[in-house]
Amino acid sequence: MSKSVSRPAHRGTSRPFRVPNVSIARTIAGSLSGHGKLVGRITLASGIAAGALVAVPAANAAPVSHKTSLESAVESAEVVEAPTLEASATPTAMVTDIKQLERAVETQQRKAEAARKAAEAKRKAAIAAKKAAEAKRKAEAEAKAFAASKQGKIERAISVASQQIGDPYVWGATGPSSFDCSGLTQYAFSAAGIELPRVSRDQAAALPTVANDQIQRGDLMFWGSPVYHVGIFLRWENGQAIMLHAPKPGASVREEAAWDGWFAGSTHQA
Repeated sequence: MSKSVSRPAHRGTSRPFRVPNVSIARTIAGSLSGHGKLVGRITLASGIAAGALVAVPAANAAPVSHKTSLESAVESAEVVEAPTLEASATPTAMVTDIKQLERAVETQQRKAEAARKAAEAKRKAAIAAKKAAEAKRKAEAEAKAFAASKQGKIERAISVASQQIGDPYVWGATGPSSFDCSGLTQYAFSAAGIELPRVSRDQAAALPTVANDQIQRGDLMFWGSPVYHVGIFLRWENGQAIMLHAPKPGASVREEAAWDGWFAGSTHQA
């Protein structure tokens, strides 16, 4: 009967040693395809990573088979298929891919910029349209207010009288195709909403008299005492008053320099 010898625990325990990565070397079989695909089979021992430390049984442990622990591990190993890994593309392919990506980015940037510009143009057009509509409404309101004003009515009378240029003078005529002097003024101002008496003498009496140098566009110019003729003042031209009137028999409605000896009656103050 053999006598067991007691040894310190640290001496009785076998020292671990590092097994070469044999399982990986034995079980990886791979090849590179045309695109550099790496295919391999990696064998892992049950519960033991390949290349890990393998413990040697202690001296007083139960007997083991004649096979080494490494061989047993290899036999009992489980085979796991490694995933297929895509190798890096060739430099030429990478450059091509980068250029395609750059072109795609540039295309998207151009589209985005075009969309931004279109949106900005649409916004500006809407603002311009709104401003134009506001300006139109303002102009229409101002025109309406002016037309209702005294000067607006006077301008309307001048416009109507101007439309009669070329119509013949006929004594006692009041339009619409022939006029005498007071018939023209009455017709034009009546169309603008300003009522005047029928004959020049009564028109002069109905309007306030103003100094000749204070006359305004649309005021009336009279001649004689008693009054026998009337015309419409238009403007000053080289110091000369220009009037619109129906002159005399045998002539037609026209613009011309005022005759001498006139005085002003104000339609603005009527």
